[in-house]
Amino acid sequence: MPDRKNSTELLIIGGGVIGVSIAYHCAKAGIDVLLLEKDQFGTATTAQTARAFRTYFPKKPHDTELAVRSLPEFNAFAATMNTDLGLKHLGLLTVLTSPEQAAEIEALLPAHREVGADVQLLTPAQAVEYNPWLDAGTIEAAVWSPECYRVAPEALVKGYADAATTLGARLLTGTEVTGIDARTGQVSTTAGEFTADALVIAAGPWGGDVAKLAGMELPVWGQFAELLYTDPICDHDTDTPFTFHPVSGLKTMGRGKGFLVGLERISKQEGMRDVWFEAAVDELPKWYPKAAGAKLHSAWTGTLDVTPTKSALIGQGAGEHQRILFAAGFTGHGLAHAPTAGRIVRDLYRGAKPEVDLTPFSLATNQAQKTA
Repeated sequence: MPDRKNSTELLIIGGGVIGVSIAYHCAKAGIDVLLLEKDQFGTATTAQTARAFRTYFPKKPHDTELAVRSLPEFNAFAATMNTDLGLKHLGLLTVLTSPEQAAEIEALLPAHREVGADVQLLTPAQAVEYNPWLDAGTIEAAVWSPECYRVAPEALVKGYADAATTLGARLLTGTEVTGIDARTGQVSTTAGEFTADALVIAAGPWGGDVAKLAGMELPVWGQFAELLYTDPICDHDTDTPFTFHPVSGLKTMGRGKGFLVGLERISKQEGMRDVWFEAAVDELPKWYPKAAGAKLHSAWTGTLDVTPTKSALIGQGAGEHQRILFAAGFTGHGLAHAPTAGRIVRDLYRGAKPEVDLTPFSLATNQAQKTA
């Protein structure tokens, strides 16, 4: 291979879990890869998670498929990457609280099973067996998905980054992209000029800003996010599964003698933290009456990369932007989707058919949702 110090076949912008997964899968396929990260690997949205991944997304079989296809790679990670991800089984319990909601979610279960998800409809009594802190009287039905795990995101990022480097990829940190010529593939950075045959925007919440440097619109933006934890609510570990209430967006999982709490109400409005926090305070005792009165404290704050569809944007630009590939806007689910996303971008670069239908993740679908 000729000396390509300042040029490459594929230049990836972003060193979170999506970017390093793309770097690994492309380098493994023999593609000359250069990755640029403005900070350090995995320090933005990848690190700002509940340290868990799931394979079931109740209203989105297409998101479920990405996660289901990622699971074998997670299970083999220790052997193939020589990296322990610290996988610990959690399980996911999705709580349904009205007949209408239960009917809607139940009707979608065949579509999830078709893409490989392991899902089971439960009665209220069965749901409470999985999470005894719930009140069966407030539950219409529930869905149990055993394929939900705790994971160490920093280990996942390091495993991919180390493996990509071993395969010949060049990964540079502290290198910010300041300009992109989409026609020539020239990229200006704080470390100098680079040229690539193709570019990948995998910059998380900054994906839209990076795209603008190339004169392209990607509807991806950063949204404030926060995880909370409760005071101890008992004298033993709560040890509950990841529990999700789709209507309110409330998410909980056991954390020591209390709960880790999140609320999935994503808005483009800024300055809404106090409103969001009060909503979380109100929602928790509705579904966990035994935890009434438990104070909530901030575990961390951060930024999610969000799209109009609240599913990822994965695809390739057209016309003068044909050199540009993109994989961003995973809305907090990048851990679950990273392995599959890496393989999809590899196939897009090679002109091969991706392993999943990309219509739900397309720029056109997101732009249509944005204007709806």
